[in-house]
Amino acid sequence: MKKLFTTAVTSTLLAIAASPALAISSERYITDELHVPMRSGQGNEFRILHRGLPSGTKLTLLQDSPDTGWAQVRTPGGEEGWVRRQYLESKPVAKIKLAQAQQRLQHIESLQGDLGGEVRRLEEDNTKLSTALKIEQERAQALAKELKDLKALSSDAVALNQRHQKLLNQHELLKQKQSMDQAEIQRLSSSDAHKTYMYGAFSVAMGALIAMIAPHMRRRKRHSEWAN
Repeated sequence: MKKLFTTAVTSTLLAIAASPALAISSERYITDELHVPMRSGQGNEFRILHRGLPSGTKLTLLQDSPDTGWAQVRTPGGEEGWVRRQYLESKPVAKIKLAQAQQRLQHIESLQGDLGGEVRRLEEDNTKLSTALKIEQERAQALAKELKDLKALSSDAVALNQRHQKLLNQHELLKQKQSMDQAEIQRLSSSDAHKTYMYGAFSVAMGALIAMIAPHMRRRKRHSEWAN
């Protein structure tokens, strides 16, 4: 009550200092813990249109008259009338603030529940990803070992290929040398055969020559014997 009295005195002083009725269109709220009657005019003698607007009711301010201490308002249902200015606030009262805070709290709690579920899902995903990462790391290690073995085999293969090429070259050289030796043997064989042929021919010629000379030598021998 003391608060209401102070508010009323303040409103009266403001009404005295302010100018006459002002036409405004803004929002106002019935002060906390009250039921304010709404009348058809600016005064207690006017007919009551609404016996008790509960605290926290949101009204549209149509006209403000600080000099009379009354304000014309419109209810959410479209009903218009006059109420005492001292019962109006420009901001939501504690009851509305509490309801809004409770709604925000419920929303936050629902978000926390959703976040809790999301956290659990992310933890499960993290576990799955960690397992998959471990598997991939083991696979990478196996592939690295296999690659190392392949490189070793590749080095051995290169060395073997080089040795094979060297042996092929040596074999080719040996084949060439063998061919040259065979040609030399054939040449020598041909030369020996030629010599043998020449020796044979010479022997035959000598035999023939001897055969031709021998009769004459015998005749001369006989002739000489007769001469004696």
